[in-house]
Amino acid sequence: MRIPLIASISQSSDIQEVSELLETMPQHHIIHQPWIEFKSNCQTSFVIAHSGDAIFLKFYVKEDIIRVATHQSNGRVHKDNCVEFFVAFESQKKYYNIEINCMGVVLIGYGEGRLNRKLLDEKLIDKVSTHINIQTAPLNSRNKYSWQVTVMLPIEVFEDSNLGSLNQKSGLGNFFKCGDDLPNKHFYSWCNIEAKKPDFHLPQFFGKLEFS
Repeated sequence: MRIPLIASISQSSDIQEVSELLETMPQHHIIHQPWIEFKSNCQTSFVIAHSGDAIFLKFYVKEDIIRVATHQSNGRVHKDNCVEFFVAFESQKKYYNIEINCMGVVLIGYGEGRLNRKLLDEKLIDKVSTHINIQTAPLNSRNKYSWQVTVMLPIEVFEDSNLGSLNQKSGLGNFFKCGDDLPNKHFYSWCNIEAKKPDFHLPQFFGKLEFS
């Protein structure tokens, strides 16, 4: 995937204006359900762009249940209605897991595998901006709720990567939708995963990312 540079925005841009701008861009779909015992009818897509000093993401989700139990940064957001972005820059084996629930609560970890991950300091996570929109779906819709979350990730949160700028950088990553404590527990991925049980922490299944 090539991630476009948008020179008209930056990490200091108004997040609502950024959300409206991302609305005009093509969406990528998160459609793989690697574990057949957790099939659901959730629909998820996303837009991603960067400004050199920040990554911008907008997720679009349609599903039947809204459940939020986590309101604290670095909490167990994956148990709520949750979208996730995992990324490793350049040739680094360690990667960041960025997880956001439908209320815009964020967890960011860093490490080489599922175990012993380092959670970022909450002062850094406070630099992340989010914009949310939750609506009931129109009558006769496939799902009951429609929600969107726009996220601005300043380059500072990638503190262990010494990036300087995102321009012309490359990396590996994957995008996910989950809800571990929802009645219709589910696990979706952008790049497909081959594993016996649900596990997003498998970098061998990340796709290639190229920042313009």
